[in-house]
Amino acid sequence: MSEGIDLRIMGVDNGYEIAGTRQLVIRTTRGNIPMLLHAGAEAQRAALCMSGALGGLDGPAFLYPRLGLELPRRGMTIARLDYRSPNEFDECLLDTMAGLSVLTRIGHQRIATVGHSFGGAVAINAATISPAVTAVVALSSQLAGAHVVNEVAPRPLLLIHGSADTILPHQSSEAIFERALEPKTLKIIPGADHRLTEAADEVFDLTADWLLHRV
Repeated sequence: MSEGIDLRIMGVDNGYEIAGTRQLVIRTTRGNIPMLLHAGAEAQRAALCMSGALGGLDGPAFLYPRLGLELPRRGMTIARLDYRSPNEFDECLLDTMAGLSVLTRIGHQRIATVGHSFGGAVAINAATISPAVTAVVALSSQLAGAHVVNEVAPRPLLLIHGSADTILPHQSSEAIFERALEPKTLKIIPGADHRLTEAADEVFDLTADWLLHRV
């Protein structure tokens, strides 16, 4: 993160709540950050999910809403964060740090960062800054910005990439894996594209199981 960039949280506003999903708006000195919260019964464990360079709340293959539906029933909170300024790395990293701060303020002591594509590098960077982060998942991650991945250890890292990704080839995650220290896991899914659409169920199962056993 560039020196001199600062963001302060001014407050958190509650919006609608539907079927256990609560809309939050994190008000900051640099603008508002939208977030959806699926609260689990155990306040200590959570995962903060970030999308790619275009922003959004759903992640690849509708993964984040599926995690939000399933994992709170198994004792983990899922938070889905959108960016104020998509594709601006420092700003998106600030947004992620704000999301982590909100989760820690409401009692979550162990948090995973989960990011897709551009968001994979954001998730990796956030883990090197916040002591609240205990695990990282990077899906179809870009290599740019992920150079600090060796600082994630000893927190576990999961990398998932499709072999048919024509936007960011799977060699990107392979290079991140080579630079990372243990514990680390790399899963290349045959035939899956950048959004992992062809392997939606497999990606969900891999991610959900990994989060539940490592956060």
